[in-house]
Amino acid sequence: MNNCKKIIQDPAAALMEVFPLCQKVILNTLDFKDLGFTKTQLSILFALSVETPLTMSNLAHYIVSSKEQTTRAVAPLVRAGYLERTHDESNRKLVLVRLTPEGHQVMKNKREELRTVIATRIEQLSEEDKEDFYKALDTTLQVLKKLQ
Repeated sequence: MNNCKKIIQDPAAALMEVFPLCQKVILNTLDFKDLGFTKTQLSILFALSVETPLTMSNLAHYIVSSKEQTTRAVAPLVRAGYLERTHDESNRKLVLVRLTPEGHQVMKNKREELRTVIATRIEQLSEEDKEDFYKALDTTLQVLKKLQ
């Protein structure tokens, strides 16, 4: 309960601690070296595997990056065939970005790879820890969606 008091007193600090831990678990579990992606490009692929299509501005906002940096990171992914850019039919000024079928397949494979490794790690936890983990993850996801 002592840790809970610290979290209540400074939830921002707890979120700042959770964020790099989540990144570490995901990025240290998955091997993207063979594809040569930067961290920004990985963030883009993860974002578009959850929400698609996104405008360039919304994508930059989603991954917490500048529009210019996002545009520079998207270009090689388009050339490699993982993303496609199209114009919004109702507003031709807006550029939409989405995963291509090849991009979807890469992310599907990486998600399965992550699912397998995480499942193995979770199996090593006690039943109580598993239940706490699932409950905490569910609650955290629901609340973070409300905070956006």
